[in-house]
Amino acid sequence: MTNPTNVVTVLGATRNFFKVGHYTLRRLAADAPQLTLRLAIPEAHLAGQAVSDIAVQLRDWNPADPVSLADVLAGTDTMLMVPPIDRRVEVGGMYLRAAQKAGVQQIVCLGIQFAAGQCAMADEAAELERLLEKSGIAFDIVQLPMFLENVLYQCQSIAETGAFTFPVDADQPFSYITCDDAAELFCHKILAPDSVDLSDALMSHHTQVTCARWATALAEVCGRPITFVRQSDEHFVTSLAKYGMRRRAAEQVLGLWERIGAEGDVAATNTAEQLLGRPTTDLQTWTATHDCCFGPAFAACPHPHPPKQHMFGAA
Repeated sequence: MTNPTNVVTVLGATRNFFKVGHYTLRRLAADAPQLTLRLAIPEAHLAGQAVSDIAVQLRDWNPADPVSLADVLAGTDTMLMVPPIDRRVEVGGMYLRAAQKAGVQQIVCLGIQFAAGQCAMADEAAELERLLEKSGIAFDIVQLPMFLENVLYQCQSIAETGAFTFPVDADQPFSYITCDDAAELFCHKILAPDSVDLSDALMSHHTQVTCARWATALAEVCGRPITFVRQSDEHFVTSLAKYGMRRRAAEQVLGLWERIGAEGDVAATNTAEQLLGRPTTDLQTWTATHDCCFGPAFAACPHPHPPKQHMFGAA
């Protein structure tokens, strides 16, 4: 039986804090106020402004200095581990060594939908899983598809040009989940570790979607035409590299989309809705409830958004 959790730390290597970590902390603050919550990412004092209304300890650490992780994990019982795309195995191994020294009892680690041999990112995810197995710490690696929140990188493009883009054909189906649904699953695991297994299946909405369908949903919400344009591979890579991602890591993200385009995405499942005890959020509903993200006032929208330096256009 896993010991009760008292301190939960969301650990990441970038200040790109607007997805599952953000929603998980908010849910825990509301559902388990007895817990001590901690956000441990570079420049946490800046990212922490997004959760300034709840009780969260902010801890900065330097990815170039592994020693700096010791303090941020001190006293942590459960760690929500957000491995970076860039140097996933190297940085993930650093996480785990620090977690062992800190006495972390449980890790919930974000994974991807593909298995080793299917794309480069999957190979690194599998290598990190082997390190988790060797760590001696109880863990779940959660197989996750695309987050709908990924389109929030393109709010400016949708607002100003009426277009969004990904490196995939308009009619190619892919699986998805919302960050809030994923966060609720994580909270179930954190609060009752022995009651749920998040490693068993893809945690997704029960049906897939296409970018063409998403363009239609956006147009309905915005009340104006919204176009999906397939992004060239090179533009995708250079866009990510321009805003701080090393080319090798950007190529891994491209490889994930290439796998979806060539072989199809992993099939959607209903496992997430079974574990949640309710339907997961569908694309149409999510898009409608985020209508303020796609208009001229998107910068003042109350929903969590990427840091500005991560925004890229659809040119």
